[in-house]
Amino acid sequence: MYLKIGRPSLTVLVALACGFLWARSAGAQSPPSNLGPLKGEMKVFEAVIDGTMSQVFAPPFGVLQKTLGTYLPGFGLAFSLEVNLRPMPTATPFNTRPLSKAELEEAQKAKLERIETIKRSVPRLLADHASSLRDLASNDHVAVVVHLFRLGAGYDGLPGQLVIETRKSDLNQFWDKQITYQQLVAKMTTLEL
Repeated sequence: MYLKIGRPSLTVLVALACGFLWARSAGAQSPPSNLGPLKGEMKVFEAVIDGTMSQVFAPPFGVLQKTLGTYLPGFGLAFSLEVNLRPMPTATPFNTRPLSKAELEEAQKAKLERIETIKRSVPRLLADHASSLRDLASNDHVAVVVHLFRLGAGYDGLPGQLVIETRKSDLNQFWDKQITYQQLVAKMTTLEL
């Protein structure tokens, strides 16, 4: 499921976030008693996400912030990182030449392709590697938040972040071969904010 949200006001975003957290906390559970092992598993999964994203977003300045994971009681795990869709040369005192229309169009095309690559690679990453999160309860969720760095022109209409979220129970069904990869992806939620 894909949801695309335009540029709502800050008040609307805060209200949505509060509503989301309230809805999740209604069925909240106590934190797992095995947070020590879960923290170690989170570190492994952070490294897997970093490795995958560094292949998609080549250095230098591809991955701007390494992945950080957080356990949220009543929700599960959220992993966050920041990537640069397309490093663009910016005007400096030494280079004031504006970018040509062809350069801007090429950059826009590359940005859209990279967004689609994120939408394909993160679900595959979750399916293939989130099994390392053994100490996460099956009724918890796993979300990967990819912040898209925006500098310069050419970002109108593009999201500022992608949030790809799934339930651990859906991942368990996939690993137990009860559902196919396509069925798993259909159960995931992708938000473009």
